Amino acid sequence: MFQKSFVLAACLMLAAPASLAQDPLSRTLDGHPDLQGRWTMRTLTPFARPAGISASSVAAEGEAALLNLIMQQRLAAERFDPGTSQPDGDALAIVNGERRTSAIVSPRNGQLALTPAGEARLQQRPDGYDGPEARPVNERCIADAGRAPYRVMSGEMFFEIIQTRDHFVIHKEGMDSPRIFANTRSSSASGSWSGVSASRWEGDTFVIETAGFRADDTNRRISGPGAAGFPIASQTRITEWLIPVSSEVILYRYRVDDPALFREPLVVELPLTRTSERLFESACHEGNLSLASTLLGARMQELKTPAAVEAPR
Repeated sequence: MFQKSFVLAACLMLAAPASLAQDPLSRTLDGHPDLQGRWTMRTLTPFARPAGISASSVAAEGEAALLNLIMQQRLAAERFDPGTSQPDGDALAIVNGERRTSAIVSPRNGQLALTPAGEARLQQRPDGYDGPEARPVNERCIADAGRAPYRVMSGEMFFEIIQTRDHFVIHKEGMDSPRIFANTRSSSASGSWSGVSASRWEGDTFVIETAGFRADDTNRRISGPGAAGFPIASQTRITEWLIPVSSEVILYRYRVDDPALFREPLVVELPLTRTSERLFESACHEGNLSLASTLLGARMQELKTPAAVEAPR
């Protein structure tokens, strides 16, 4: 009898639909997917599609050649930058089983679709750097990669997610404060570095909508080949989706809407994979502590006058 029952159970397991055989999502007491833990977005897939590549994905046998092309173009673009960081990844991002050639999925060519005003804003820089208000916020350790939306940045690719009944917290390794979302209310404040966010659950997907950015916060990152740079303005709206794929993978998708800056909305997709790696404190402070010395040096240079050069006799 036991042997027959065992065989019957084995047959039922083999005949079970594929959906039942998938890794089920663990859930919190209130029924939402339990996304708690540490995650990483390590990848060599660039933000924009590399020059000469038209396909949105490549087969496994073509990955090595594409990675070589990505590194060649990256080094060529940054060969004069002594601060060029080493890539923190060794493979392409895999989304829906596809090895993606760019994080941008819309526009379909993997490139930004900016209006003339968007192009001008992307290239906009402060009129001089001789005051504390004009110095870049990442130099001053005020804000960097922990704001909406999240980008692939070497050394800041790790996340920790914490869930409670009333809050959803995302902490990204880096200098920014954790993003804390209340499940029962949204803020009405405006004009902050991080914008104003409202969050909600749509089924198993956690959705974040952010607007109200500072008018002088010109772009999310530097511009350049493959760089995750795009303009934002006070009227820009950014929507983020955290979509659980399995207990080990979250699909992170975001959309940037601003008709004044974009000819069509920007949509980006990146996988977050669970990791056992630890997060380390950024402890960034030197930019602010040395700011007085930086500005003092500039004032000293202004006081210098060229030495008089005696004309030859």
